[in-house]
Amino acid sequence: MELRHLRYFLAVADTRSFTRAAERLHMTQPTLSHQVKQLEQLIGTKLFERGTREIELTAAGRLFKPYCERVLKEIESSALAISELEGLMRGSLRMAVFHSFSHSMLPPILSQFALRYPGVHVTARLVPRSEMERDLLNAELDMAVAYIAGDNDQIVAERLFDEELVLVVGSAHPRAGLKSLPMRELAALPLVLLTAEFGARQFVDRFFADAGLRPHVVLEMNAIEPILATIRNSGLASVLSAGAIVETGGLKIVRLTGPRPKRTVGILWRRNGHRSAAAQRMAEMIKAAYGEQGESARDL
Repeated sequence: MELRHLRYFLAVADTRSFTRAAERLHMTQPTLSHQVKQLEQLIGTKLFERGTREIELTAAGRLFKPYCERVLKEIESSALAISELEGLMRGSLRMAVFHSFSHSMLPPILSQFALRYPGVHVTARLVPRSEMERDLLNAELDMAVAYIAGDNDQIVAERLFDEELVLVVGSAHPRAGLKSLPMRELAALPLVLLTAEFGARQFVDRFFADAGLRPHVVLEMNAIEPILATIRNSGLASVLSAGAIVETGGLKIVRLTGPRPKRTVGILWRRNGHRSAAAQRMAEMIKAAYGEQGESARDL
């Protein structure tokens, strides 16, 4: 079996057509069909059902496909690692960042990295934690900076700092004058929360479930800015990460207690996955920056 067999198989699997796959691969359709049949003979089973109008994967083909994708991604990673022996002169870095990224220390770190290593193309995506985990495990991300969950043994984390969750209300809200509020009393407040894919929301949901309470959620949004705009001029409240709240005009922040809700931000890696030189250098810069500001970061 050769790598080309895997590439040919994936092209047909993705396009569901030998003709379209051949066009993508810049080869003739008979040649592609012959190569796929060779692969099937090597494996000892059919990978495609050819009798229908659109090519379909067999059960064996569906099982085989993720392994092919993984093998090719690992080959690409190893080729990148070899090229990096020249130093960080070229390559790419794919990373995901947590939702309060824009108000963190990461943007200046990214700009420093880009200026220092202009040959490395960096893509930083702001995505929910569940997508980070999926893309890390599928080798579609090299690293992530996110809240540490500790519920996936295929992902390892390096701690950066702790971030507190706080109650945020408008200046005219009845609770605006408080310095702190027990978590249990949130059940009495009408809340605007992030949607369920966000860690802050999952933390709140877990607390209420464990306490046998039910939060009064009247509105859900998948971004922080519209939540803040909504509660500024209403009697509604929200629970958000302290680091995500920079502009406090018209807002009051109340510390939550019993327990004091905190989450840890860290650098996430795929366990036993390849760590490119670019990813390792980015991690070093991030850890150095947060190490210098560690105490202030932990006191958020």
